[in-house]
Amino acid sequence: MKKANVAKRTGTRATGSPRDVFRLSQSPSHLLRRAEQFAAELFSNSTLHDGVTLRQTVLMAAIAEAEGASQSDLVRITGVDRSTLAEMMARMEGRGLIVRAAAADDGRAKSVRLTAVGRRKLELGLPAIRVVDRALLAAVSGPRRAAFQAILSEISEAADREHIATEQAERGAKKAAAPAARRKPKAKPSAVKKVVRKRR
Repeated sequence: MKKANVAKRTGTRATGSPRDVFRLSQSPSHLLRRAEQFAAELFSNSTLHDGVTLRQTVLMAAIAEAEGASQSDLVRITGVDRSTLAEMMARMEGRGLIVRAAAADDGRAKSVRLTAVGRRKLELGLPAIRVVDRALLAAVSGPRRAAFQAILSEISEAADREHIATEQAERGAKKAAAPAARRKPKAKPSAVKKVVRKRR
């Protein structure tokens, strides 16, 4: 009885083995979030970004690398969710940083390009990103830096695969939910024969 009471207070089983307790310090998702916050703080504390946020700089860098990319492409490349990216695009377009136009191969999609103002802003923001990148790598011991970057690349590739799979599933669901009225019905032979009346 005494051993059981101690186990309740200390969070161990009666046998003395530790319980399966969730610990933030061992959670990969939490640690990645902390790293992201660290990067954002480093960027905002830098005097090099000229009033542009880290996300905006990343988005402009993605547009510069894939000139004319669609918004869907940029969602996948940057990892920014669709609604947030649409809001960012609207603000950046209003500031004259980007222009959007109907894509040549798909009138429903919008291709995105940097303006001259956007390119200048990107050039001003890139030194701040380089400062952040150096600080992040400096936080990892030298021999492990290459492995650190390789692991981050693997996670990014996994995110790409998940994004593609989700888009394919959404397209499949939309097709399945298409109203039957839009589908052309097959012509059926008439079962009723016309009756020709004789003139009296």
